[in-house]
Amino acid sequence: MTAKVKVGLALGGGFARGMAHIGVLQALADHQIPIDMVAGTSAGSLVGAMFCAGLDPWLLARAAEQMNWRSLVRLKLRREGLLDATGLERFMLGAMGDLHFKDLKVPFTAAATDLMTGEEVLLTNGRVATAVRASCAFPGIFLPVRVGQHTLVDGGLVHPVPAAVVRRMGADVVIAVELSRPRAETRPPRNLLHIMLYSLAVVQRPQIALALRDADVAIRPELNAFGVIELERLSEMIRIGREAAVAVMSAIRTAIAQAEAARQRAAPDLQPAPVPEG
Repeated sequence: MTAKVKVGLALGGGFARGMAHIGVLQALADHQIPIDMVAGTSAGSLVGAMFCAGLDPWLLARAAEQMNWRSLVRLKLRREGLLDATGLERFMLGAMGDLHFKDLKVPFTAAATDLMTGEEVLLTNGRVATAVRASCAFPGIFLPVRVGQHTLVDGGLVHPVPAAVVRRMGADVVIAVELSRPRAETRPPRNLLHIMLYSLAVVQRPQIALALRDADVAIRPELNAFGVIELERLSEMIRIGREAAVAVMSAIRTAIAQAEAARQRAAPDLQPAPVPEG
């Protein structure tokens, strides 16, 4: 009997737009698509960690309704950044408890970037809430997070969509969720945060294209109508994430079926050899 095909989910960054990931998870649950492992970047790490802790997507939506920027961040105006995001850790502790990676029900990796070397740091040990805060620490806006020997910032600098990370975790089928799909009409930047994010988006476009090559199916909700800090439009973003996932559900099922067929073809013949007569 061959081993079960493993399905992995790669959740990209997107600030408040990351709440669309909840809708994707709702659609996957509704259509009984199993998720065996998750990797997340920035907002994707927040949603992914809470899902892997055991919160179903509807509980996740209710928890997310309690989020607001006043409770998540505090103004610091330090040389390293403008905002302290320790409130994000407090939110996670209230929603899922002070869990370590070993406590999670589904294997999870949070992608971060070493500020000093520019190298990826894939967090799979220690406190989950601290790892998520590191993965979300957009440089210049949020204070970096010290974890072990690393000074960490947003994982989107190296893994805007961590599909390759999920593949390395052992996934046979990788579903990637990318939240920065550009459109022709983009609103002009209104403040420093928008300018920084637009600049990052320009740099990330080739990275995202490369990242999606590691995915079997890409889910790309259209979220340009939403500002990057509009947490108050949570329900709309969840709906759009859910609809985007449903739109590619047949492709997901096909990818899983193809992986199962390939596994069957590659499996050794387990039937015992016939015993020669005499």
